Formats: sequence, structure tokens, C-alpha cells
Amino acid sequence: MRLNLEKIKSFLEERGWNEVLFARKLNLDYSYVYRVMRGQRGIGNKFIAGLLKFCEQENLDFRKFILLD
Repeated sequence: MRLNLEKIKSFLEERGWNEVLFARKLNLDYSYVYRVMRGQRGIGNKFIAGLLKFCEQENLDFRKFILLD
């Protein structure tokens, strides 16, 4: 499983959000989100859980933000 970075970046742009705000919404440390977004770190359970919870709260389709290998 990988992140669909294009979709996430597009989503952030549409909302006028930066990665700092996105990290807060996911309840994750910004440095962790920064590294994941740049491919310097793989997505782990913590990131997936944060993204899943965020999608549930915002009524978004979690599957649009991930790519299944």
C-alpha cells in the first residue's frame, strides 16, 4: 500500500491547507508527515490510522488517497 501523493497534494491545494495543518488534522507530528509525503519514510500503521480516522470524520473515501500494490 502506498499513498496517492497526487490526490493528497490536490486535496490540500483545494482546501488551502499546508502539510502542517494536514498533520494536525491527522493528529500526527509534522516531521513524520513531511517525511512520508516526500517518500523518505514509508507509511506505517500510525499514518494509515490517522488518515482513516480523518476520512471518516470528513466523510471522505479513504481509498482515493491510497494505491494498492
